[in-house]
Amino acid sequence: MNIRASYETAVRNLCGRVAEMKRDGVPAETIARDVHAERLRLAAHFKALTPEPYRTRIYERTVRVYGNDLGPSIEFLREQGKSWEAIIESAMRPGLPVGSAPETERPVRDGPDPESL
Repeated sequence: MNIRASYETAVRNLCGRVAEMKRDGVPAETIARDVHAERLRLAAHFKALTPEPYRTRIYERTVRVYGNDLGPSIEFLREQGKSWEAIIESAMRPGLPVGSAPETERPVRDGPDPESL
């Protein structure tokens, strides 16, 4: 399995974690923060495994879209009007590979922003 396929599988596997937390009655905000943090950890891990020049292209796109090389923070997503449920859903859904479709520019935040792939 290639790196991208492994990343997509790992991201989709977050649904089991979410289902378990929901079953245990964990509040949506707590679930969103947990799976968002895990998604960012996965993104960082798989970016580090990605060979050049693809890794640089991914980091450049992430900076261009989110203003940092990690990805969107919870605060960024909430400022964009995302609900806790929407954040949970997006954390379990891998985005398109960099370069596979036209990108929509998003506003860039000021200051450091911890977080994407």
